[in-house]
Amino acid sequence: MDPENISKNNPIKAILFDMDGVLVNSMNYHLESWRTILDSFDIKVSDQFIFEHEGAMAPEVIKKLFNESGYHIDSNQITDIYLKQNTLFLNQYLAQVSLYPESIPLLKQLKAKGILLGLVSGSRRNLIEKIWTLEELAYFSTIISADTTERFKPHPEPYLTALTKLQQVARNCLVIENAPAGIQAASSAGITCFAISSTLPQEKLSGAKQVFPNLQLLTDFFNKTIF
Repeated sequence: MDPENISKNNPIKAILFDMDGVLVNSMNYHLESWRTILDSFDIKVSDQFIFEHEGAMAPEVIKKLFNESGYHIDSNQITDIYLKQNTLFLNQYLAQVSLYPESIPLLKQLKAKGILLGLVSGSRRNLIEKIWTLEELAYFSTIISADTTERFKPHPEPYLTALTKLQQVARNCLVIENAPAGIQAASSAGITCFAISSTLPQEKLSGAKQVFPNLQLLTDFFNKTIF
């Protein structure tokens, strides 16, 4: 996407950020907690599989994994699996999680320019509120978590909900993601999506309009467009 095009022909009024692997260095810890849960059922998946599903696998993904391994689980059991992963992440890995150094400066710059900001994450609200301070969360005009919607990425509901909360239309918004599930969710909601290759190679993020190696290069791009 050309900088002149984004600034003149498609003015950005709101930017919606995924959290894990985009603003926060948490993906490897989600990987470890999911691997512990799945190993307890002798279910083996690759690191890439977990990264592709953003470390927050949708119920249908979990159900398929378990069915293929001979387990027939219902919605209550899926909820229990989510709670176990959440608790494991909270108790064993949360202390190692932090925001990327570029995260707050970028959010601060965007907000100062009048850009509405949203956080659209597959993580539970209890984790979000332990990773961020209240002051940091105040940069976001809306926060959509796994507790907010009935359907998860790659379904568009999380991003459509964010649009409604911000009272914005898709053409004036931008999503920042790092996984195919999130990119698909944004695309299905009609929102242009950029990606950061923090956990997956660029070729796995081909559904995004543009891919950046890291948050600093995304910031540099924004400096040419809306700052």
